[in-house]
Amino acid sequence: MARERSPERDKARQMWLESGGTMKLKDIAAALSVPESRVRKWKAIDRWQDELNGSAEGASKGSVPNGTNGSVPKSRGAPKGNRNAAGNKGGAPPGNKNALGNSGGSGGPYRNKKALKHGMYETIFLDTLDEQEQALFDCIEVDTLEQLKTTLKTLILQERRTMHRIKELDSGLTDEEKKIKEELCQRKDKVPYVSPRTGKQINLSVATEGMKVTEITTVITSKLDKILKQEDHLTKVRDKKIRVLAQIAAIEQEKEKLALARERLELDKFKALGYGEGEGDDDDDDDDGDDLGW
Repeated sequence: MARERSPERDKARQMWLESGGTMKLKDIAAALSVPESRVRKWKAIDRWQDELNGSAEGASKGSVPNGTNGSVPKSRGAPKGNRNAAGNKGGAPPGNKNALGNSGGSGGPYRNKKALKHGMYETIFLDTLDEQEQALFDCIEVDTLEQLKTTLKTLILQERRTMHRIKELDSGLTDEEKKIKEELCQRKDKVPYVSPRTGKQINLSVATEGMKVTEITTVITSKLDKILKQEDHLTKVRDKKIRVLAQIAAIEQEKEKLALARERLELDKFKALGYGEGEGDDDDDDDDGDDLGW
């Protein structure tokens, strides 16, 4: 069940409106024997200021409740009569030259490579190549089959090197590592000194700072993890090699099919022109003439 509206709430609003908004809230609270915080809350909820300005509907009847708390939805936008944005057409003010010469985009000059990290997406310009790169560029083989064969040779070398590393690691499954810990310490050293008064040499104790070995630790590590990593790398290299071999076989097979198709096309051309049958008929006619004596 909703709580009954307090009669002092409307009385407080009426007192404040009749004073034209000049009466202090603490005086209203004292006159109605209610806390000042409650009067302040009523003023915010019932929007006394909007009612005083004539922007709220039903000023003579009070505020129109919205929901259970008796609030009125706020109007969006600037208050009525506000001229803070008068004459503002948007954009920079006249005469502003902050963006003068800016053509937009990333802002970097043409061919700028300040953001280059690993070169995977780098654009190669032919006129910027040095002499060695220019010579290499002219000698690069662009044939697909030759490129695949070069890649295959490189993978075979990687496979051999990985197997060699695994063999070296497998020769000993443990490895000893020494960790030496040094600390900065103060020490007293004996320094020879000749007394100018007596002429005798004596040893004086002088405090100096230096590094001193405080701990030596021998750690025995297993090479099994290293072997497993090398074997994983070997598996990846072999997978790449198998894919390259399959691509080479597919290209060579396509070349054989193309050569066979060309031979069949040439044979069909000869048959269409009748070269084979015409030569055979002429031989038969000559033989018949010789038998009859023509």
